[in-house]
Amino acid sequence: MAEIVDQLSAGLKIESDEEMEEKEEDSFAREMQVTKLSQLLSELLETERKYVQDLEQVCESYLPLSAEHCTCSSLDRKTLKKVRRRGLHVQSLPDSADKNFSAEMFESMASGLDMVGPSRIEIRQMLGNIEDIKDYHKRVMLPRMEEAVKDVTLMRALFQSEHSRLSRKYGRYCINNTKSSIIIDENIKYFSLYQFNKGLMLRIDGMLIKPIQRLTRYHMFLSSLSKTCKELGYTEASHEYSAALESILSAANHTNTMMWIGKMENCPLDLSGQGQLLKHGKVLTKCLAGSLKKGRRWSTRSQKPSPCYLFLFQQTVVLCRTSENCVEQNSPHLYYLNHISVNQVRIRDTIADNLNTFEVHKLENIKVGISVMGQSKPSEHKKDTKSGVIMRIECESENVKDDWVRAVNSEVKQLRSMARSLASQFTSLP
Repeated sequence: MAEIVDQLSAGLKIESDEEMEEKEEDSFAREMQVTKLSQLLSELLETERKYVQDLEQVCESYLPLSAEHCTCSSLDRKTLKKVRRRGLHVQSLPDSADKNFSAEMFESMASGLDMVGPSRIEIRQMLGNIEDIKDYHKRVMLPRMEEAVKDVTLMRALFQSEHSRLSRKYGRYCINNTKSSIIIDENIKYFSLYQFNKGLMLRIDGMLIKPIQRLTRYHMFLSSLSKTCKELGYTEASHEYSAALESILSAANHTNTMMWIGKMENCPLDLSGQGQLLKHGKVLTKCLAGSLKKGRRWSTRSQKPSPCYLFLFQQTVVLCRTSENCVEQNSPHLYYLNHISVNQVRIRDTIADNLNTFEVHKLENIKVGISVMGQSKPSEHKKDTKSGVIMRIECESENVKDDWVRAVNSEVKQLRSMARSLASQFTSLP
C-alpha cells in the first residue's frame, strides 16, 4: 500500500514557486472578499439602527412644535459666547443662505421680543410623514433586517415584500420635499436659533434629507453585496441580492417621480394628501375657453394642442403643462393647469371621429345618500347629472387612451363603491 502511495506521489506535478505565490495571493484576496462581505452586512444593519435613531431625534425635537405655538426664546449670554467661539463652524444654514452667520446676527436676533416661528400647520407640512416612516422602520424594517443579515433569502424576501410600502411611504415624503424646503428657507433664522437652544448637532434640512438618502444607501449596499458574492463564486446568493436590488431600484424610481411632481409650480393642492400615484404620462390638450353650451365648454378658436402631463392619484386627476428642462431632460418643468376630484369625474371616451381623445367631465353636487340627523333622507336626494367638460385629452394612440379611461373609471368605481358602503352603514344606524 505504501509503495502505491509513493508511486502516485511521484507522479504528481511539482508546483513552481510562482504558482505557489499565485495561490497564496488568491487565497489572501478571497479572505479579503469574505471580510468585505461580512463588513457590508454589519454596516447595513448598523446604518439601519442609526437611521432609526436619527428619525427618533427629528420627531422628538420638532414634532412638539406642531402641537404648540412656535416661539424661540432669546439666546442667553452663555449661549452667545459659545456662538462667538464657534465662529464659522455654525451648521445651521442651508447652502443658499448667508455663510457669514456671525455672533452679531445672533445678538440682534436675541435682543428684543422672542422670535415667532412657523405655524403649527407649516411645521406639519415641513415634517411630512416622517413620523410614519420612523415607526415603520423601527417596528418593521429594523427587526426584519436583524434576521435578514443572517440569511440571504430573508434579505431578498424583506425588500420584495416591503416594496409596495417603501414606495408609498417614501413617495409621499418625497413629493412633499419642495414645500418642506420652502418652509425651512422662510424660517431659517428661527430654526437656527432653535437648534442652538436645543443643542442639536445637525440643522433641520440636514436631518430631513436622511429619508431621501435612505433608498439610495440600500441600493449601494445591495449592489456591493451582489457583486462581492459573484466574485466569491456564491452565484445563488448573488442572484438573491440582485432580486432585492431590483425591488429597491423600482421603489427609488417611484420616489424620484414623486420628487419631480412635487416641484410642480402654482399648484393649489397639497399633493402629499392626494393618495397614491396610480398613473401618469404625456398627453396633448387644448385650452377649453369660451361659453358653456349644453353642459359643454367649447374652445372659441382653433388652437394647436399643447404638450402636457396627466397624473392620476387616488383622489385627484391633475393636468400640467410642461416646458423643457435643460438640466434634466427627462424631467420637464411642470406648471399646474387644472385638477378634478376623482369622485366628481365622468369620462366620455368617444369624441367625434378622434379615437385617441377622451373628455373628463365634472359632475356637480354629488350626493352619496348619507342620512344625518337633521338632514333629508336618502330617498329625498335627486340624482344630479349636470356636468361640464374640464379636460379634453388627446393620447398618442387609441390603446393609450383606452388605458387611461380604464384606469380613471376603475378608481371612480372604487370610490363610489366605498361611498355606497359608508352610506349603508349610516342608514343602518338606529
